[in-house]
Amino acid sequence: MANSALRKASLQSMEAEIESLLKSLESLKDDASDESRRTLKVLKGNAENALRHSRHLLSDAYEEVKVKTRETGIATRDYAQEHPWTTAGVAVGALGLLAAYLMCRRGD
Repeated sequence: MANSALRKASLQSMEAEIESLLKSLESLKDDASDESRRTLKVLKGNAENALRHSRHLLSDAYEEVKVKTRETGIATRDYAQEHPWTTAGVAVGALGLLAAYLMCRRGD
């Protein structure tokens, strides 16, 4: 799951860089000659393709995280329904740890 978050952050960073590149290309286009404009069109097309690709990858990563989260939630619910006493014991233990932590911090 951390890997998906890292991948998402990386894709967002790539997307921001590509959008920045597109803005720079637009500003340079006004000052360029005809030959340069043709080259810039090719570069812009490549940058737009890369942006579309990164958005597609980001969408895939989001879908993957969404499916995994849903599966984990269902598995947790099913386990809690099948083992209510175990679930209650874990919940009470977690509350005890939280209370102990808060009491220790209060003493500092």
